[in-house]
Amino acid sequence: PMEQRGWCWWLLLLVGIQLAGGQCPEQCQCVRTAQVECSGAGITAIPSPIPANAMTLQIINTRITELGDASFGNASLLIGLRIEKNDLSRISPGAFQDLPDLRYLSLASNKLQELPVQVFEPLDKLESLLLSSNQILQVEPSHYLAGTTVDRRPPRAFERLARLQVLRLYENRLQQIPAGAFDGLPELQELGLHQNQLETLSPELFVHNRNLQKLYLSNNLLTTLPSGVFLPLRALAKITLHVNRLRDISPGAFGPMPDLRELWLYENELSTLPTAVFGNLTQLQLLVLSKNRLRSVAPRAFWGLEEPLQLPSNALEYLPAGIFSPLAALREVKLHNNSWRCDEGILPLRGWLKDNPHKVGEITPLCAQPLTVRGTPITAVPRDQLLTPQSPTAFPHPSTLLPALPSEVASPEGAWTEPPMGLPVSPWEEEEEAEEEEEDRGQWGLTRMQSGVVVAVIVLVCVALLAALVALVVYGCRKKSHVVLMRMKAPNEA
Repeated sequence: PMEQRGWCWWLLLLVGIQLAGGQCPEQCQCVRTAQVECSGAGITAIPSPIPANAMTLQIINTRITELGDASFGNASLLIGLRIEKNDLSRISPGAFQDLPDLRYLSLASNKLQELPVQVFEPLDKLESLLLSSNQILQVEPSHYLAGTTVDRRPPRAFERLARLQVLRLYENRLQQIPAGAFDGLPELQELGLHQNQLETLSPELFVHNRNLQKLYLSNNLLTTLPSGVFLPLRALAKITLHVNRLRDISPGAFGPMPDLRELWLYENELSTLPTAVFGNLTQLQLLVLSKNRLRSVAPRAFWGLEEPLQLPSNALEYLPAGIFSPLAALREVKLHNNSWRCDEGILPLRGWLKDNPHKVGEITPLCAQPLTVRGTPITAVPRDQLLTPQSPTAFPHPSTLLPALPSEVASPEGAWTEPPMGLPVSPWEEEEEAEEEEEDRGQWGLTRMQSGVVVAVIVLVCVALLAALVALVVYGCRKKSHVVLMRMKAPNEA
């Protein structure tokens, strides 16, 4: 009896603890300690009551349309909140007022069109905020958005998020970001500004973000980078600038970045690279410059680089002599799909390619011009041929051809070979043959045989044109019939 009484007391104690923590809401799962997951089309409001000991809450794929004031009741211990893929279109200003410890908030993939001014003000411990894939058209100051359609960003918008480490503003319509916009984010480590419409960057934009490690600026409309814009970002490890409209990069654009490992610059409009433009990036492991319009590169443009360098799909014809000489540790250079002109000017690059065949990757650089060697590997063109002036076209115009010397005739490869030996022809025989040939010519200076060939060609061309015309008429009739038939079927198929 005493033993049974003891077990009863323990059971009551456990029940009391469970009641204190709160039962799992209907249509939710509390599969792990302090974790609540709610989903389903039957949920139209925030499930209640949420256990007081809940630390993470997920509400996904529901028909919730609104978050009212104090929507999360007494769940003040929440540190993570995901409300995604719902019908959510409205949030009250005090929706998050009882969540002082919240660090992660995702409102992605909802139907939000606007946000109250002070909705995130109580979340001074927030470290990550996701608002991607919504329908937000306009917001007031002090909002921090990703995946919306914001048109402008006032200064000092992020002053109250001093602990924020991840800020994602991607997939918006931002055209400019004022200087000082990120001054209140000293702990920021990741900043996503890609897929906007940014045309310029303020030189002082990142002056207070010394802890920034990842910066995404790709898929914008940037045409230039202000000198020193990245100078404060010594901790930066990755920066993306691809798919912009960058026409030039000033030598001081990239300050000392000892930790930078990746720099993506492909699909821009760069036409030249100045001396030592990447000289401060001593630990760079990947530099991607493909699909630009590069035509010239300074001799020391790549000074200091030791890792893979990608230069394919540009307009390069030559590279300066010795451009890769200081880069003894360079492992790989991709140079294919350029406009390499294989003449005397290509000799320095040809020599380097022959000495370093293992550094050009799987695709060998090919000559693009002149036409006589187009498609030939640069290293396969004989040195003597590169030193010989090349005609710009593979086959000179007949009017420019000089009569062949008695000892020379043209070969299919464009070289000259000895003609077959024959009997000598006397000057008198040459004059008689010329007179007979002149008598046989008609009104247009053609012989009878040549005239016959011309007539035959004209007849064949006329027949071909007539056949094409008939085929065109038949095709038009069939196409018209097909369109009429499809229109008739359309209502039934719909």
